[in-house]
Amino acid sequence: MAEVGGVVVMVMREWCRMRPFPAGQWTCRTLPWRSSTNGTCIPVDSPVAFGHREMPGQGIAGVEMAEMHELGTDTAPRRAEPSQRFGRRRGILATAMAGISTALSGIRVALADDGSVSPDAGTAPPGDLPATAASTAVVGSVDPGAMVRVSRPEMPTGPRRVGIQAGHWRMADIPDELRRLAGQTGTSAGGVAEWQVNLDIANRVASLLRDDGIAIDVIPATVPEGYLADVFLSLHADGDLSGTRRGFKAAHGTRRGPYEPQLVRAIVEEYGRVTGLPSNGEVSRNMTGYYAFGWSRLRSSVAPHTPAAILEMGYLTHPDDRAVLTGQAERVAGGIARGIRRFLEEVPAGVAFAEDLLVPPAPAWGRRPAW
Repeated sequence: MAEVGGVVVMVMREWCRMRPFPAGQWTCRTLPWRSSTNGTCIPVDSPVAFGHREMPGQGIAGVEMAEMHELGTDTAPRRAEPSQRFGRRRGILATAMAGISTALSGIRVALADDGSVSPDAGTAPPGDLPATAASTAVVGSVDPGAMVRVSRPEMPTGPRRVGIQAGHWRMADIPDELRRLAGQTGTSAGGVAEWQVNLDIANRVASLLRDDGIAIDVIPATVPEGYLADVFLSLHADGDLSGTRRGFKAAHGTRRGPYEPQLVRAIVEEYGRVTGLPSNGEVSRNMTGYYAFGWSRLRSSVAPHTPAAILEMGYLTHPDDRAVLTGQAERVAGGIARGIRRFLEEVPAGVAFAEDLLVPPAPAWGRRPAW
């Protein structure tokens, strides 16, 4: 559910395929009906944008709420429960369509829930980011007047802090807001489960960084609410049914702070140099839209000012990658630790928390409820 100009927007029931969005990276299709009675009708993982349905002859037939998908992904539509699909549709829909047709006239697509129309949007290094004031860092290319200000946090005291998340570890403990992830136990191959590899390497990285006097948190699938640290890095291992893909890849979120690109660069370069694993540039939307980055809509997420990234350390399903991840775990951990150390040297203590952030707004339906 969304609200535009005070009008509640119901989601169209039928599915349709839309024309590609800018750069041919996105397609758009309408979502199933959702109930209009509460603010939790659209799942938190549904990236939604407003768009016009384009008909033959370039005509416009109404305005719909639609789900955006990266071309080539196999994200399946979520089906609404019967109790959600039926009920008070007709009057609400008629009012909604009349209201938003005017409000959104001429708009091809608005911002998705993560504030962008592409997972690669706005990845310029920190030095290239425009600043509107000495105490404000602007993220992305949206007009600053339309941005949302996120106040800087209270400056942390004590040693520098790093959170290493072992992906898929302790999935049984996830909160209700992450229940959609309950079945995602990670990949497995060669008799090894992904969460075991992730946890083993996370603990090794933690040991190496503690030797440097850094405070370390080894974090399970559930991220502490508003987790604030100098670095947050989520560790995962990839999987491929064919068993032929290999290599590592790293990414940050789309509604990022100004230092995430620098963190990803440090991790990628140092990890590749130490492990000798090939770099795989096939960054997926599951990475850029990783739930731990969803601070605007999830409690189990990092704070906006926390430089955060996700690292797919290699393909557990490829024998060569698996041999490194399981047989040379200390080497893998060393590459990760070097990347984190490099970032901490490049970004002095307190710098990441010193300014307010200006970030693209999320639609009303995508904002975290005030529980």
